[in-house]
Amino acid sequence: MRTMAYPFERTLRSLNYESDTRLVFVALMVLCIGGLFAWSLFAKVPLVKASSQARIEPHNAVHRIEPPSAGRVVLSQLKLDHEVKEGDLLIEFDARAERLELERSKATIAATEKELAIIRQQIANKHEEAALTARVDEVAVQEALGREQELAPRHRLAVEREQLALKSPTGSVSEMEKLERTTDVDALRYAQTAQGLALTRLRREQNVRRQALAAQLLALEREALGAEGRIRELQGAIDRLEYQIERKLYRAPATGHLVDVAELGSGAFIADGQRVGTIVASNAEVRVRARFPKEVVGLIQPGQTARLKLDGYPMTIYGTVPARVTAVGTEPGQTATPEAIPGTVRVELKFAPPDDPRIQLSHGMTLTVEVEVARASPVALLMRAVGEWNPQPEAPPTSVFRPEAEAR
Repeated sequence: MRTMAYPFERTLRSLNYESDTRLVFVALMVLCIGGLFAWSLFAKVPLVKASSQARIEPHNAVHRIEPPSAGRVVLSQLKLDHEVKEGDLLIEFDARAERLELERSKATIAATEKELAIIRQQIANKHEEAALTARVDEVAVQEALGREQELAPRHRLAVEREQLALKSPTGSVSEMEKLERTTDVDALRYAQTAQGLALTRLRREQNVRRQALAAQLLALEREALGAEGRIRELQGAIDRLEYQIERKLYRAPATGHLVDVAELGSGAFIADGQRVGTIVASNAEVRVRARFPKEVVGLIQPGQTARLKLDGYPMTIYGTVPARVTAVGTEPGQTATPEAIPGTVRVELKFAPPDDPRIQLSHGMTLTVEVEVARASPVALLMRAVGEWNPQPEAPPTSVFRPEAEAR
């Protein structure tokens, strides 16, 4: 009897222990299921829109090196990660043809300026000649008038002598003398008429000479105007050639670092608008530029929070960087460009200083952007997925971080 009591007692203790363990296990299961149920009903899960087409760029500080005209390279100063200042010579193109044409134009304009100086001197001489001729003509007219006035009293004297001869008694004056006196009157009358005609001819000749001088002056002034026009035309050609030569000297558009350059040896040919390098301005504010599908228009809005997963800094080691949406484009790109992808819109974000000091953010870094657009419970997400329920998701919380630039 005693031998049977000990095993039975041990069996009872074992059954009691297993019952307590089962109760604890059941209680834990109930708590877990209840917690999971409460989490599925009341927890808020963030809804994110992600884009892997993102990179860090300075804001309005990226300058593309794109020479405006084609040409053959004579000298290239493009060196990767080299600091340049605005106006520094980067590329020199072959401009021998323009320089030869410039020298020829300068020689032509010098000769034309000398020709113009000679013409202007001739014009001045003609003006002086006209003034001297006018004074000479005035003297000649006065001389002719003096001769005409000299004949007048002689003609009156001849007329009086003729009348005295005609009135004298018969025999006192011979017929020959009367005839001579009548001839003298006629001769002086004809002389007065001839002198008047000579004065008229003199004045007309003077008018003709003045008109001839005026015509010569007009011709010289026309030549001067033509020379001045050629000089202006040549000066325009010189300015155009100097501008073309200056364009052959491509200079840095801004102060900064060369972050991308093309290998250009002497004799290399560059086409119109060909990109040969990129300058990033020094101390420029950097921001994230991402491309999202056009379907996110209206979902992504300024002020929403985001996180950045840097391709160069694995998230499992360095974590993520908080960011905030600052601007959202609404017009999708139509053609493919280095900055735009067809069917996507542009989104810009500002980021806070990384928590990990090892992360150094700089221009050109690629990353993945995840923007939180809303929050909803797991049950709501499940119901929306199966189409049974479509509750309105809650707006995401406002960003609480301040970017480094704003903090300053």
